[in-house]
Amino acid sequence: MRARTPIVITLSLLAITLTALAAPQGRGQGPAPAAPTGPSVEWKTYGGNLANWRYSPLDQLTKDNIGSAKIAWRWKSDNYGTNPEYRNESTPIMINRTLFFTAGTERWVVAADAVTGANKWSWHLEEGERGRLAPRRSSGRGVAYWTDGSKARIFTITPGFMLAALDAETGVPVSTFGTSGLVDLKANLGVDVDLINAAIGNSSPPFVFDNVVVIPPALQEGTRPPSMKNVPARIMAFDTRTGKLAWRFNTIPVKGEVGYDSWEKNSAEYTGNAGSWAPMAGDDKRGLIYVPVEDATGDYYGGHRPGNNLFASSLVCLDAKTGKRVWHQQLVHHDIWDRDNPTQPILADITVSGKKIEAVVQLTKHAYAFVFDRVTGAPVWPINEVPVEQTDVPGEKTSPTQPVPSKPAPYDRVGVTIDDLIDFTPELRAEAVKQMAKVRLGKSPFTPPSLANAPDGTTGTLTVPGALGGTNWEGGALDPETGILYVGSWTNPSIFALVKDPRSDMDYSGGGGGSTRVRGLPILKPPYSRITAIDLNTGDHQWMVANGDTPPDVKNNAAVAGVTIPKTGAQTRPEILVTKTFLLVAEGSGAQPILHVLDKATGGELTSITVPGAIGSVPMSYSVNGRQFIAFWTSNRNAQQPSELITLALPVAGGGGRGGQ
Repeated sequence: MRARTPIVITLSLLAITLTALAAPQGRGQGPAPAAPTGPSVEWKTYGGNLANWRYSPLDQLTKDNIGSAKIAWRWKSDNYGTNPEYRNESTPIMINRTLFFTAGTERWVVAADAVTGANKWSWHLEEGERGRLAPRRSSGRGVAYWTDGSKARIFTITPGFMLAALDAETGVPVSTFGTSGLVDLKANLGVDVDLINAAIGNSSPPFVFDNVVVIPPALQEGTRPPSMKNVPARIMAFDTRTGKLAWRFNTIPVKGEVGYDSWEKNSAEYTGNAGSWAPMAGDDKRGLIYVPVEDATGDYYGGHRPGNNLFASSLVCLDAKTGKRVWHQQLVHHDIWDRDNPTQPILADITVSGKKIEAVVQLTKHAYAFVFDRVTGAPVWPINEVPVEQTDVPGEKTSPTQPVPSKPAPYDRVGVTIDDLIDFTPELRAEAVKQMAKVRLGKSPFTPPSLANAPDGTTGTLTVPGALGGTNWEGGALDPETGILYVGSWTNPSIFALVKDPRSDMDYSGGGGGSTRVRGLPILKPPYSRITAIDLNTGDHQWMVANGDTPPDVKNNAAVAGVTIPKTGAQTRPEILVTKTFLLVAEGSGAQPILHVLDKATGGELTSITVPGAIGSVPMSYSVNGRQFIAFWTSNRNAQQPSELITLALPVAGGGGRGGQ
């Protein structure tokens, strides 16, 4: 273990201490493998490649032997940060036999041996008040890697919204990058903000493309904003060698830019958000970057930002060298459902009606897969502007139409009727009907939110999918050999109700609405979550299965005693990895601690593996000298078991041993 000497610098108004040192308590342990031979296959980006396939070509682990995989090593994050971390959403990357990942409530960056889990180095930034006040505080979802063939760097974004460049070998900040290895991202937004208090941060890894590192900003959740005015997000790119600002794209246009006129009554001058809290994708052949943009302030009321609000809730294609917009497609006009794009775009080369198309797919919270030609932005299948219900909320002005793809079909429920309510027993059904009599039923995912005390006596609008999806940040995975896209989703309804928040200058904010459960059970029929296989060559669904078995809290609920319950799937969002030989599905954070192995062609379960806790991150896979590993994070809050990085592999001959401390 090698300790690094702390470096202290002053940046703006903030005194920051940098440390690059061996981790204080994290540890990896497991048997030392007996010198396997074969190729090493890396996992270089968050999504496995710039196209975000989440696909591994490795085939040492097969349908026949995956059930024999054991824990190779585990890395614990017990003392990383001021509080125990019970959910780590980061996906490690693996380069040169080293895993790089983020951990802990203060977003430590860790380098660990990919075979043993032994610590190589750790680093984090002491940000004081700036870090304490930051939105999206947590371990984040990972780091990014860059090399020019001689130098190698790890890029990370701190909770306080600083970009750091670390030497990949040592973890020491690169002195020639920015100011002693740091760039203050708040200072580069192009608008004046308080460097300590401005509520802008980050949750996804930076995106390295050639010699620029692109920043996906994230802001405070907009359920109940303190004001109609907020920090506008900007997509910023910096030179990977120097840290100098290369370009900046305004997701909320300034006067004179394309899209400004879509913000009526000069609302672009003060509205904020419209960040990109999901990861990006890149077409390295053409130098194009695909940015999934979130919605604007606030999530459920847009009366202070009339108009369609470009480029909020849009997929935007940018030139990687200049940051100039190449094309865009807005997926929700005047978003008041928190339908911001939550997933990384996925690039796919497909053949549609005999025509080869280089496509980009955007999965959404409202369970639509939008498929575009990634060069021109043209829809692969028609996208229809469908008339939708209009609002009766004072001051609100909804779009008369919304874009709905003709193909693929929705991969989860969209809209809700009485027939969708729970029917395990007549008593449960009657109670659900009575409970829902108090709210409006959203006929489509675009039925607008309503007042919590509406004149018709209703207390909000039941909307399916809800604000958490459909699909969320866990996204999907593509098999490039077949063109099959595997998508996880959660049938999670929301009651969108609007109230006046006396602490805010907004006319209305989200709040109230009531419960979407009956006697502790979900109010909708199962499945509660599902996996869907979509053939991108035809736009058709190949199969759809529930995400796991029926949870114990449903099976053991007294209201269904003696009732045969169908396989419901977990009450959370699944995480998916596709390999050459099978499909891996984790039930999701807070669900059962099980990794399911599915047949790619049918969705049938081949086997399942019990792991130490619920899986909170999307799995990845790599190999070292021919030995294939699968890695993911687990935790169990109920058992006070903090996040732990688990790696699975086939057992090897040879003695024991342990990595780390």
